[in-house]
Amino acid sequence: MIALSAVGCAMAAIAVVVQAYVPVSVALNVVAALFVALPLTRGYWGGALLAYVSAALIGFFTVNIQALPFILLFGPYTVVMWLLDFKFYEFPKLPKWAKIVIITLVKIGYFFLMFWACLQLMQVVVADIELFGFEWTYPVLYAVGFALFCLYDPLFRWVYRCMITLISRHVKTPPSQPRADAAQPQITQDVFDETDSGRGEEEGEKPDAPTDGGLEGTDNAGTDGGDA
Repeated sequence: MIALSAVGCAMAAIAVVVQAYVPVSVALNVVAALFVALPLTRGYWGGALLAYVSAALIGFFTVNIQALPFILLFGPYTVVMWLLDFKFYEFPKLPKWAKIVIITLVKIGYFFLMFWACLQLMQVVVADIELFGFEWTYPVLYAVGFALFCLYDPLFRWVYRCMITLISRHVKTPPSQPRADAAQPQITQDVFDETDSGRGEEEGEKPDAPTDGGLEGTDNAGTDGGDA
């Protein structure tokens, strides 16, 4: 968990900082969100949360307001998506249609709330938002942003499933299961007990019941009888 969280934090922080200096900032924010999902491939949601918080702090203190898209929208959505699609969806006490409706409403509400907060905070330093040389009004921004979000969500889940397959080839310990060495002390103790018992018999410490002598006597009797 520490290794995956550290790698996810480092790569996400690099992507957040670099996106402030290149025109493809949205693509790099998506890349940063994917690196936050790295611990989630093994079920470590706490590691993903720590990776997001650390990358967000590094990005904010490095590029300031330009890290807001990752801090408010892309970064936390990684954990929200995982909790909804891979945890809440497995809840057995709700019908499938109810879970789909709840997940869809939560995702849409999250998008509009975070998108609105991001625009409001960016207005502090940016009066007019320009993309591709045009000034975009708020209704157009919401419409385009929501359309992109509808494409982003299924593509992100597909890439996340590919990441699970890739990480599983290199990390063999299954998630949410005890490690193989958890039972090792008891197994080792049993082996030591058997080894000590065997050594005692080899060194001449005979057990209470004369098992060897009885077996030898039976074999000799059977042999003599056969010869006779």
